Amino acid sequence: MKSVWLQENKWEDVQNYLEEKQTIIVPFGSVEQHAHHLPMGTDSFVALKVAEDAAKETNTLVAPPNWVGWAPHHMAYPGTITLRPETLTSLMLDICESLTYHGFQKIIVINGHREANLPPLKIAATKLRNKTGAFICIVDPFYFAETIGKKIRKSEPGGVGHADEMETSHMLHLFPELCSMENAVKNIHEKHSFLNHDPFIDGDRIFLPSDVSTYRENSNNIGVVGDPSVSTAENGKIYHKELIANMIELINYCNSKVEVSLRNQEIPL
Repeated sequence: MKSVWLQENKWEDVQNYLEEKQTIIVPFGSVEQHAHHLPMGTDSFVALKVAEDAAKETNTLVAPPNWVGWAPHHMAYPGTITLRPETLTSLMLDICESLTYHGFQKIIVINGHREANLPPLKIAATKLRNKTGAFICIVDPFYFAETIGKKIRKSEPGGVGHADEMETSHMLHLFPELCSMENAVKNIHEKHSFLNHDPFIDGDRIFLPSDVSTYRENSNNIGVVGDPSVSTAENGKIYHKELIANMIELINYCNSKVEVSLRNQEIPL
């Protein structure tokens, strides 16, 4: 391969790759507000970098990045772009069906947008699996390195949410030039018996959809939920290293252990 990125190769390169491997990484992210200190493309930057670094270590192809996701509540702040959930599901289906048509049997989707993107992507993954027989899994960096995240976090309970400690530490390591830590502020919500915005804190939970009309108030008119002020590039490096190690293990498992027999399918139209 000339590059790990599919779009930078020639079709003959892809044909030669498929003779040896059938694994490909497909990154999804979001362009949405990330408070005053992080760029709007944070979720996509993370998905792309995790995909690229893991791909280089394992000589795995990566499909073109998908920058936009499902982010209706973040429309409370200028610049956010959101798809409808049905559109995101269809987008993933069309991309992945195109890939399986050519013989990519094992697809690893990286979701940089955490909870918001997961429902549409899970629907697409289930449809694809049942339609084509392909192996497909979704990796969310936040949950894929949850163990190390819990160990290295510095913030108090409630400090992990949006544009928070973990996201900020990761971005300080990956793209420090895009971060403005002088603008990072703390916004920790009062603990509720069943509504906890910090997924690292154990406890019973309910699902409460975010509302665009109240999101500015909930995010303190800044766009942050949690505490990014304690973030460090050092912790971001530890976090990223764990992510890549886990990705390498998953890719090697797909290449050596997963056996797939694709079902016949028509060209996606």
